[in-house]
Amino acid sequence: MTTLTDRYVWAVTRHVPPGRRAVVAERLQTEIAAAVAAKVAAGADPGDAETAVIAELGDPERRAANTEGRPNYLIGPELYFDYRRLMIIVLSAVAASVFGALVLVEVLAGQSLWPMLSTAFSVAFSVTVQVGFWITVAFAVIERVTRGRRPHSREWDVSNLPAIPTTRVGLAETIAAVLAYLLFIGLVIWQRNIWAVETAGGTPLPVLNPTLWDFWIPWFLVLAALEIAFALIAFAIGRWTWTLAWVNVALNLAFAVPAVGLLSSGSILSKQFTTTFRPVEPIIHAAVSVVAVLVVVGAVADIFSGFRKAYLGRAEPPKGGRDPDSADREPAD
Repeated sequence: MTTLTDRYVWAVTRHVPPGRRAVVAERLQTEIAAAVAAKVAAGADPGDAETAVIAELGDPERRAANTEGRPNYLIGPELYFDYRRLMIIVLSAVAASVFGALVLVEVLAGQSLWPMLSTAFSVAFSVTVQVGFWITVAFAVIERVTRGRRPHSREWDVSNLPAIPTTRVGLAETIAAVLAYLLFIGLVIWQRNIWAVETAGGTPLPVLNPTLWDFWIPWFLVLAALEIAFALIAFAIGRWTWTLAWVNVALNLAFAVPAVGLLSSGSILSKQFTTTFRPVEPIIHAAVSVVAVLVVVGAVADIFSGFRKAYLGRAEPPKGGRDPDSADREPAD
């Protein structure tokens, strides 16, 4: 008849290399017997003492791993931070590079906007997952093969402390934002009234579709004015808040969605312009597709940046010492 000790010893040693099972079994039986004897000497029932000792020893597989010095993790603390840094750097570069290269290839092939973005995203995602998987496998192998033989990591000291990133909205970036939107407004108005491509006969050709002045161009001009007001408000507050981040989302969507729709439908350019330059029409369509992609990427990046700044600046007091986001959290008197 087998005892609890026999069952526990067997459960542990089956996870130990065959050449070491006898040694591990003998040591474990001696350890259990000594612990049981101590409990019995203290007045415990022998059966209850054996049960308590084995319960204290814990999971047999974990016990075997600890006995053999095997890591109980995929990537241990000595390699984890190197692994994380490498994953962030490599995966960011791989995702951006693959996505950008595929978009360029699809544009040159004349692919339409949404299928182009869908294909580029799916392939970039698959490649990123594959690269991440094999990096993880490599670190897991290194963790097990070089265990106990790795040189000690460089000692950390205070010179390694990073500088605290500033989340304040500075005057320079505010001026840059305002000037950029003023330049956008000026170029749109200027191209209608002054700047136009002329044919050999001197006939002016509007670049943008004149019918867009009925609604869409005024829409974008109003959005540009709102962006200027937004930049000035952010500067007045002194930092990004969650409210500003969500307003930034609304402004980006209000611009990007119709802009991409107009660009992908081919209605952004005037018919006179596309007809005159028909020999290079594929290049024009490719350039329009690139602009559409840049609009999408720019909007996503700006939205992400807004939430990141709001998150980083959540602990900083705004100018004047009052947080606009905290008004609804203050208890009423």
